[in-house]
Amino acid sequence: MPSRSRPSPTPEQVRALLNVALRPALLALVVIATCMVLTLVAANSDLTGTSGAIAAGWLALHQVPLTIGGASLGVLPLLPTLVMVAAVARGCSRVVTASTPRHECWWVLGAAVAGPVVVTAIALAVVADASSVIPLSSPNTLAALVWVIAVHLIGAGIGIGVRLWRPVVTLLGVPDWVLAAARPATRSGMALLATGAAITVASLLASWSTVGMLVEAGDGFMGGLGLTVLSILYLPNVVVGATAVLVGSAIHVGSASVSLFDVVGGPVPALPVLGALPEQAGGDGWLVGLVVPAAIGIMFGRECARRAPSPLSAVQTALVGSAGVALVFALLGFVSGGAIGSFGSVGIDLLTFVGATFGWLAVFGSAAAALSRWRTPPAAAGEPRRAPAAASAAATASPALPSGPNSPPRTERGDASTVIDAELLDDGAKALPGGDAEPTAVVVDAEIVDDADAGDDAVAQVTESTGQPDLPDGRRTSSD
Repeated sequence: MPSRSRPSPTPEQVRALLNVALRPALLALVVIATCMVLTLVAANSDLTGTSGAIAAGWLALHQVPLTIGGASLGVLPLLPTLVMVAAVARGCSRVVTASTPRHECWWVLGAAVAGPVVVTAIALAVVADASSVIPLSSPNTLAALVWVIAVHLIGAGIGIGVRLWRPVVTLLGVPDWVLAAARPATRSGMALLATGAAITVASLLASWSTVGMLVEAGDGFMGGLGLTVLSILYLPNVVVGATAVLVGSAIHVGSASVSLFDVVGGPVPALPVLGALPEQAGGDGWLVGLVVPAAIGIMFGRECARRAPSPLSAVQTALVGSAGVALVFALLGFVSGGAIGSFGSVGIDLLTFVGATFGWLAVFGSAAAALSRWRTPPAAAGEPRRAPAAASAAATASPALPSGPNSPPRTERGDASTVIDAELLDDGAKALPGGDAEPTAVVVDAEIVDDADAGDDAVAQVTESTGQPDLPDGRRTSSD
C-alpha cells in the first residue's frame, strides 16, 4: 500500500501564510519607528541608538519587562498590546473558514507565531548590541519569547476560533447550556469594563486641575504632548484598575492604595492619567460598588434564563459565564500591572479581583436566572443551538486560504434527509468556454415531479436547451 504524502502549501498558500506571519509585525515596526524618530528629533537628539529604541519598543508592545538606566519597567501600556491582538485575530480570520482542513488551520496558527518570533530574535540581538550605546539592558530571552508567543497565540486563537467554533463545539459535544453562556458573559464583562471607564472619566474630570499640572510638568509643548499620548496608551490599565475597585478589590501604586472603603496616600509616577487616583475615600461612594455589580449580575442572570430550558440549566449557564468573565479579568489584571522603578510594584489584588467578579455574577446571576426561568413557562424556552452555518455562507464570509493540489478535497455537507436525482440532457449545445472567456447565456427549464409512491424522495428532471425567446415568434423590432 503506497504511503500517503504529507500535504504541502502551494505558492498561493505560501503568500497567504507570509501575509499572516509578517504583516502585523511589519506594520507595528513602522509605527514604532516613526514614533521613536519623531520623539528623538523633538528632543534634539543625534539619533544615537535609534535601532535599539525601536527594538525595545517592539518588546514593550508585547509586555516584555525592560530595564532602562538600572530602573525596571514592568508596567507597560495595554492599549498597543490589545491592538496587536486584534490585528493578528483579523489576519487569521480572513484566511480561515468553517470548511478549512485541519492541517491548514495549523499552518495559519504556526505562521501567526513564527513571524513574530523571528522579529523578536532580531530585536533581542539589536538590544544587546545597542546596550553599549544607550542605557538599555537586554531582557531575559526566555521571558521575551514567552510573552511574544502568548500575545500572538491569543490573537490567532481568537481569529481562528471565530470561524471554527461551531464545528469544534459540535465535534466535542459541548452542552447547550455552556454555549448559551457566551453572549451573556461577554455583555456582562463589557458592562463592568464600561462602568470602570465611566468612573475613570469622572475621576479625571473631578481632578482636572491636578491633571493639568502634571501635563504642564512636561516642560514645553512636546513634553506635554508626549505625556498626553503616554496617558492615552496607559488608559486601559487604569480602566481595569477602576473595574477592580468597582467590584470590591484594591489597586496599589507603590505604597499608595485605593479601594472602595479606604484610600492610602503615597508617591505615584507623574503621569497625567494617574491624576484620576482619589486623594481620600469617597464617603458613600462605596455604595456604587454594591449596586452596580449587583445590577449587572441580575441582568446577566436574566439573559442566561432566556437561553435555558430549565432552572437547573439556567443556573449552570450563569456559573459557567461567571467563571469565564473572572478568567478574562484575571488575565487583564495580571497584564496591567508590574514593577516600575523606585516606586515599587503597581497592580491589582488579583485574588480579590477574581473572587469578587465571580461572586457578583455567580450569586446574583444564578439567583436571577433560576427565578426568571421558574416564573417563565417552559414553552418560552431559550434559543436552541443553531445548526452549523452552511459552507457556502462561510466561504463568502472571507477569502479562505487557497486550496492546493495536495490538500484533501473539501466536501460540502447538505441535508442528509433530502435526495435529489437530476438528469441533464444535452441536445447538442456547446459547452461553456473555460478560462477567462465570458459564459454564454443558457436557459434551464426544470420540472419537479412529486410521486406519492416515492415517499420522501423527490425526482427532479432538468432539461438544458438552447435559449428560446419568451416573446412570440416573428421578426423583432427595436421595441422588443
